[in-house]
Amino acid sequence: MRLWKLSYTSIAVARHEVAMQQAREICELSGDRNARVGISSVLTLHKGRFAQVLEGPEEAVRTVLRRIMGDPRHHSLNVLSDGPLVARRYEGLAMAYRDPKAFIADQIDDILQQTADVVRAMKSTWH
Repeated sequence: MRLWKLSYTSIAVARHEVAMQQAREICELSGDRNARVGISSVLTLHKGRFAQVLEGPEEAVRTVLRRIMGDPRHHSLNVLSDGPLVARRYEGLAMAYRDPKAFIADQIDDILQQTADVVRAMKSTWH
C-alpha cells in the first residue's frame, strides 16, 4: 500500500456562517466513511475558502477526491499537492476540523521538513 497525500482549496458556495456549519457537518458525516478506507483528513474554512488535506492509500485518496469534487457546497477546487507520503501528520483523525491558523502552521511545518530532507539528501551526495 502506497501512502498518499493530497491537499486542495475550494470556494464555499454559502456565506461564512452557513459554510462553517457545513464544515462541521462534513466532519461529522465523513469521519466513519474515511476511517473505513484508511483516510486521515483535516478541513478548515477561512474567508470563504475550504482547504483540506487527505492522507491514506492512494486509491482511497483518489476515490474521496472524486466524491469531494461532486459536492455542491463548493466550487473551483484547486489541488495544491498530490504525491507520496512517508508518514501521516494526521494519524487517527479520520475527519477533523482544524482552526485556520493551526492548519497553516501545519503546512508550513511540512514545507520546512521537506526542505530539510532535500538539503540532507543533497549534502549526502556531495561526499
